[in-house]
Amino acid sequence: MRFLLCGQGTSEILWSIHAALIDLGHESVLALPDISQELIDRRIDVLFVLNLFEIPRPTVEMLRAYIGQFGAEPAIIHICLKHPLEEIGAGTVEQIREADRWMTEHDVSMWCMCRGSAEQAVRLGLTRVFHQPLGVHSWIYTAPAADGSVDLYKRWMAPDTPGLRRHPYGAMRGQTDVDAEASVRDRFLYLGQGWPDHLESGREPVPSAIRRDAEAVAAAMTERPMLDRLQAMDTCGLTDRSADPAWTLDFNRAFTIAFAVENRRRFAAALRHGLGDGFALRGNGWARFGIEAGPVSPAPRNAYSAAAACLDFGSLAYDTAIFPRTLEIVKRGGLLVSWRHADTDRLFGPQEDELTFVDEADAVRLLSALAKESDRRARLRSAHLEHCFDALALTAILPRVVGRAGR
Repeated sequence: MRFLLCGQGTSEILWSIHAALIDLGHESVLALPDISQELIDRRIDVLFVLNLFEIPRPTVEMLRAYIGQFGAEPAIIHICLKHPLEEIGAGTVEQIREADRWMTEHDVSMWCMCRGSAEQAVRLGLTRVFHQPLGVHSWIYTAPAADGSVDLYKRWMAPDTPGLRRHPYGAMRGQTDVDAEASVRDRFLYLGQGWPDHLESGREPVPSAIRRDAEAVAAAMTERPMLDRLQAMDTCGLTDRSADPAWTLDFNRAFTIAFAVENRRRFAAALRHGLGDGFALRGNGWARFGIEAGPVSPAPRNAYSAAAACLDFGSLAYDTAIFPRTLEIVKRGGLLVSWRHADTDRLFGPQEDELTFVDEADAVRLLSALAKESDRRARLRSAHLEHCFDALALTAILPRVVGRAGR
């Protein structure tokens, strides 16, 4: 089969999909940052797109029709980086129905990395949403360019492409900052936002009643971390309200602050106090909590493997431990340590008890012990990476994802 990967967003996801498709025997191209005509003058079976719903629908329809001249019109798989309802921007039942009709007509499916969010979207009427976890792949591919350099983007590649080269995923280093990398070496690193300004910018405040609902669900999930949002909403008696898309959009905004942001605040504050200089925090929005953090920079990602461990306190968008940042840490060979919540068992497997913490005191205890045991950290890193590249192999996940196209 032939796959075109495009769109704007977390392009690291596409690097891995591209390489895994090639290893599965397919032909694949990363059409970034835009789609040029020479790439689409051929039969294409499936498009993977990151920001499909930011593209005008007539443009999507024209692209499918143009490619259809060379064979059948391709299926489209949109990779959700937000809740599916937020992706399509639908605030009414009729808007959901209309979006679902359009997706059905144009063979658009939505790949959601979070099981609870996918189930909630289906409950709201989005029949084209399905769940599969994001996965990991050890490699990226390049091919030789005419000028002697190498191509990663805008070049169709297949297993038999002349000069095809396979590189370890970590070879994609990007921006380098020696000082930033040195600053995280042998420390426990958290790289992420504190307060996300985009949640409130230019928007009306969430009604107080919905804020209270979000706080109740957050309390339920703090008490029972293995619940996802949909399960906790049902537990709190909000099943009927959650069938209202406008309520859901407001609830999600309030919940992100009441739960995801609060988790980040409480764990960062506890680790700053408990570990001192052993805790390296980088990202914007932390000053709002009175917590000192280093500047925003992608450079420390290059040193994930040099940190004593890389921490995760949960996604802003989803109730899953398996999302782009955690998988990026794994693909770059870092030791991941996480707050224990929905599906950490799948991410950590046999190492879950040794690499996850349940509350602030447990986080300080676990990391303080790991700080003193470099040999144990090395053993856990090796075992966990082996687990992830087996249990979350993209070469196993992608056939299931592609199998959803056209349903």
